[in-house]
Amino acid sequence: MSAAAILTLADAVVAELNAAEFVLPVAAQRGYLPTFELPEMNRLQVTVVPRQDDGRLDTRESTAHDYQLDIGVQQKPEKPDNAHLDPLVLLTQQIADHFRFGRVASTSLVSPKIRILYLQEHLQKFNQFTAVVTLTFKGSR
Repeated sequence: MSAAAILTLADAVVAELNAAEFVLPVAAQRGYLPTFELPEMNRLQVTVVPRQDDGRLDTRESTAHDYQLDIGVQQKPEKPDNAHLDPLVLLTQQIADHFRFGRVASTSLVSPKIRILYLQEHLQKFNQFTAVVTLTFKGSR
């Protein structure tokens, strides 16, 4: 059974992330709900989540699509201070930059956007860093 185009794209983004070198080691995975148990949050969690598939008629035989994927970066650092949070912010930036000017799974990147640099609420309530990078790709099928 073949996968939906957006899932194939998400899997390709996971593979790209896992093959790249960043300020912190990344073991990305694809998922739908990037929620983890508290003990798991001591490890860096990078999750690629399919977000949107906006399709429209392109020709008589194909449709053009804007695919959006969210990449969640989450970790509960030892301390919520600059020494522990700065590398996570840099990793978030590096993930967005990694996909600039790129093609993944027969699509072209339109825009990498750091949608949430960090959620203050998560830092305050859970002592957890949470950032979201949104990638928008153009493709057809």
